[in-house]
Amino acid sequence: MASICATSFTVYTSFVVSGLLVGDLTALVRVTTSVIAGFESDCKDFFSYNSKISHLPKPSMLNDPMEANALQVYLDCVGAGYTFDCGKVHPIIEEWQNRYRILSVSAIPDSPIMWAHYASGYSGCCLIYSTKKTFSKIEPIIYTDITFSLSDEDFMDEDIPSEAIEESLRFKHKDWAYENEWRLIQNEDAGFLNYEVSELVGIIIGENMSLDKRKVLVKLCKDKCIPCFRTYTMKSWNEIAFAPYDLMESEKTEYITPGEMKRYIQEGLENGRCSNNERMIFNALNEKVLRKEHY
Repeated sequence: MASICATSFTVYTSFVVSGLLVGDLTALVRVTTSVIAGFESDCKDFFSYNSKISHLPKPSMLNDPMEANALQVYLDCVGAGYTFDCGKVHPIIEEWQNRYRILSVSAIPDSPIMWAHYASGYSGCCLIYSTKKTFSKIEPIIYTDITFSLSDEDFMDEDIPSEAIEESLRFKHKDWAYENEWRLIQNEDAGFLNYEVSELVGIIIGENMSLDKRKVLVKLCKDKCIPCFRTYTMKSWNEIAFAPYDLMESEKTEYITPGEMKRYIQEGLENGRCSNNERMIFNALNEKVLRKEHY
């Protein structure tokens, strides 16, 4: 988070190119390009002066076929009744829903399920953003198994209740509650979200990412002085820790404790190798495993 000045963090996760958002902070984003040249070009979009998240999907492009159905809008027009009897949403409503673009984030960066499903089995990465500017308007999804409805009579002079359509995108069935999703909803057809490069404040590399791709990301982080971490799965604890990337590279070992990671950060803070922002992000990401190790 740009300059992260808060002392405590909520953790969010972004599924745009697939991902996680942490603290005041984060978006975990999976980069899907398989060709290194294309991968490097895509990554530079995230680190450039006029950075952008290049894919904000329409509701119809999301992975839930029941998207936005918690709030149902009934129209008094030809075919509306038959469409409903067939279990479908009227095309007019779908067209209005698809005027919106959605950035999805989640509050659980240490979820094995989220890393497996949205970061290609730990072969993706997580971009950490400040939520003080561009990402400040994210709101939590409301999970419910209740269906709400509106009819023409409820929205009077409006042909289509735009506010109700937008509100419907903030509800999902409770079966999806494990994702702990938050959303930034835009009523425009831009298809991407611009942000300042200073809002990108860290990155987490999945431990299964290929060496060629890791090199691309690590170089970009070093060039921009952006803290870089790596997932560290702790199978016997059923937890994920987030280790400083340089520590894992220098030690060349897969055996390290959260306490040793913390000492590395603290020593780096004392000798100038680590910034205070890096320390705060590390502590926010590893709060659970550090507390567990203490006990």
